[in-house]
Amino acid sequence: MISSGKIKLFFIIICFLQIFYIFQFRSGFEYEVLKNAFRKDVGIINVLPSEAIDIKKIVRELNIGQFNLSDSIIEDDYLFQRIIEYNYPIRFNINSNFIFLLKNEENINLCKVIKLTSHIKLFECPND
Repeated sequence: MISSGKIKLFFIIICFLQIFYIFQFRSGFEYEVLKNAFRKDVGIINVLPSEAIDIKKIVRELNIGQFNLSDSIIEDDYLFQRIIEYNYPIRFNINSNFIFLLKNEENINLCKVIKLTSHIKLFECPND
């Protein structure tokens, strides 16, 4: 006959396997995020749009103090909020010479393309 200790151990193992299954396959849990929990920017690609990540990389790379966004980005509330929050303390300024556009938007006349990524275009426009 099976002892009660073995039955308890069996159920404990089943519970841990069920918890692992829920975390791994049903909740969107990423083990890599837990494994690297104290590294800078871990999990960013899981929670932010690619456009926000690209803009942050460009802003850091080119040391841009403030930037402007295209009308289509501003109209997309979700994307606009994520870009503004993720780039803080670099500020959004509608009068900035540096304007970010989505990759599929048309180019701006009289402005020079500074940087292209797979999601974003950066233009520098002359002061009017």
